[in-house]
Amino acid sequence: MPYYRCTFCDVSGKVSRRDIFAGSRGELENMHGGEGEEKLVSAQRLFGVNRSLRSLFSRNIRNADFLLFNQKLAVLLRAGTSFIRALEVILAGMRKGTLKEVLTRGLRDVRNGVQISDALNDNRLPYVRIYRASLMAGEGSGNLDEMLRQFNIYLERVHTLRRKTVSSLTYPAILLLLMVVMVAVVMVFVIPRFSDFYGNFEAQMPGITRFFIESSRFMKAYALSIFGGLAGLIFAVRLAERLNPELAVTDWIKLHSPFAGGIIRERAYSIFSRTMSILIAGGVTVPDAADVAVGGISNRLLYLRMRDVPREIRGGRLLSDVLDEVPDIPPITVELARVGDSSGNLPEVLDQNSDFLESSIDVRVASIISLIEPVVIVILGLVIAFMLLSIYLPIFNAVQVVR
Repeated sequence: MPYYRCTFCDVSGKVSRRDIFAGSRGELENMHGGEGEEKLVSAQRLFGVNRSLRSLFSRNIRNADFLLFNQKLAVLLRAGTSFIRALEVILAGMRKGTLKEVLTRGLRDVRNGVQISDALNDNRLPYVRIYRASLMAGEGSGNLDEMLRQFNIYLERVHTLRRKTVSSLTYPAILLLLMVVMVAVVMVFVIPRFSDFYGNFEAQMPGITRFFIESSRFMKAYALSIFGGLAGLIFAVRLAERLNPELAVTDWIKLHSPFAGGIIRERAYSIFSRTMSILIAGGVTVPDAADVAVGGISNRLLYLRMRDVPREIRGGRLLSDVLDEVPDIPPITVELARVGDSSGNLPEVLDQNSDFLESSIDVRVASIISLIEPVVIVILGLVIAFMLLSIYLPIFNAVQVVR
């Protein structure tokens, strides 16, 4: 989805610029700025916020560093320290880096009278939309330290979920990579040498050896063309997705992949539920919380399915009724949302839904790992066996010819 650089002007005449995330320009026009603000101009950023020149030449802010900063900030605020003084204390003990640069600029803006949520609205911060909404809720309720504590819990859970998923899939991915590299090395460098050696004998080579030799010749002749064509196809798809926000080919493939599709879907809805839970608990209205939560969905296809949820809720419909019309959404999510709508305890129910989906992801990942590891090992063994046979069978035939 594209990002737009928008210029706002408030009632006092102060001009500010922010990057706004929207599915299309029409959707951008329906969005509002802050209280008392009017949008003057907007321009689409071709490569998006995360592809700006500033971000290309700066290091990413790690979730762990951002979490540590917010934990320190929440502790100081709870102790009665003012926000400006708390930020000064934290910055004094922080090493140079992107996070310190962002916080230093934010501290300067707060001293100049900018609201905290606007001063720290930098797209280099992890989960910046959720973070800004949490800060706005804390400012509105006067309970900023509690909202920061809730955001820290959210950030830690999301980070833990990502780390567990990545670490669980690392070993099978390494095995697959080693298998591909080994096959490529043997096909490109080893098989051709044995082919020249066997050509000096008048023995007929076995079919398996001829298959590997022909495959090796094909790879050497067309490998660059194949990889170039694939790279061109990927670039064309990505460019088409950039120019047309309604196109989601890459994310469609991800969602329909045999192993990762279910995990990606449940993870997106888990983060959606967790985001809504923390924002509603902090005093944010359900439509505004849904707007931020939907914007936090990284999979474009799921975003396109969910983008009308905030508008439908603003139209007077219940969250559960709107979610019931979303394709492929887990039924338990709809049912729990219905319970929350009827009981008035939506934050706790959504939090429970997120816990359930995270547990389901853990089970999925564990079952996939238990299946992938032996399958990859068996396939790796079979590939090695066939390659050894393709190399040694002609040797036996050549020995018989010599005799």
